[in-house]
Amino acid sequence: MKAGSAFVYELSRGHESKNQPAIKDLIFTYDGSKKKDSERTVELRDDRGNAYDSIQLKELVEGQHNILYHGSSQFQDITLVEANDLRLYLDQELQFSSLDERHYHEALVFPAMEMASDHERVLILGGGDGLALREVLKYPNVKHVDLVDIDPQVIGLAKTNPKLITQNNRSLLDERVNIHFEDAKKFILRELQPYDVIIIDFPDPVDQVISSLYTIELFSQTAKILSKQGVLVCQSNSPDDTPTVFWSIGKTINMAGLNTLEYNVIVPSFGLWGFHLASHIKLPKIIPSISVQHQALTSDMSNLFTIPTSIKEVRGKAVMNSLKNLKLHKLYKNEIEKW
Repeated sequence: MKAGSAFVYELSRGHESKNQPAIKDLIFTYDGSKKKDSERTVELRDDRGNAYDSIQLKELVEGQHNILYHGSSQFQDITLVEANDLRLYLDQELQFSSLDERHYHEALVFPAMEMASDHERVLILGGGDGLALREVLKYPNVKHVDLVDIDPQVIGLAKTNPKLITQNNRSLLDERVNIHFEDAKKFILRELQPYDVIIIDFPDPVDQVISSLYTIELFSQTAKILSKQGVLVCQSNSPDDTPTVFWSIGKTINMAGLNTLEYNVIVPSFGLWGFHLASHIKLPKIIPSISVQHQALTSDMSNLFTIPTSIKEVRGKAVMNSLKNLKLHKLYKNEIEKW
């Protein structure tokens, strides 16, 4: 496959890890033909993505919507498409729609930031699109953010594509942000100063590799680098579609020695979505209000912490996920197949 067109950008702001090269260019790859942009084809694969997202993406491509980027890194296929909204697909699975991604990212970030005693040092594991980071940087006392994402190509897209830069509000170009292209499991083993807030925004545990991120070993190590009064938050899948996965993530965090508190939010593109807060201290029953600018959530976040009774009833089926006994991807597959 040859490049249909290329755009080169020099970036002088933001910081990459000293062990990794700076992102200086991003090549937009199509089918290599001399057709007009609107006529270029995007090849989709039958072995990637879930059925619903793959069908949707195929319709977008065949509908001649604006394919802003389509290519493959060593980790995944990446497609950024503009229709009535801006959508990012990784391995043909929808990651966000600009129409409602703030419902997810505000819910991911604000409870942890508001409950933490300080915000000076923040760690984000995953989140290479810069959208969670956008919400973190709204807090004026944030001084240092480490963002760890294994795929430089996703970061490159989020730092260079004008549409995505607008969506993430140039967050990845902020001077307070240090970007590390690294496996999160390796990064957290470094000698690190404690973090006031840790945000875990990993993909769903669709396979054994991603399942290995949601383990007692990883949560135990993140607990070591979480400050005594700090707060951790982990995205925990859909309580509707995969309730056992949702509770199992919470149980695994709890078995790592942290106090946990579950909550959920409706994201129209995905339905009900779940999260777990965790801390060395017991989390307060009184939920603070959002103190920074927000769009999707109301200032009063207490409604997020009401879990439907039907989902609570599944809690007893939760299991602990460990490197020696990875179960989460198997649970995920079994629950998804029921739909």
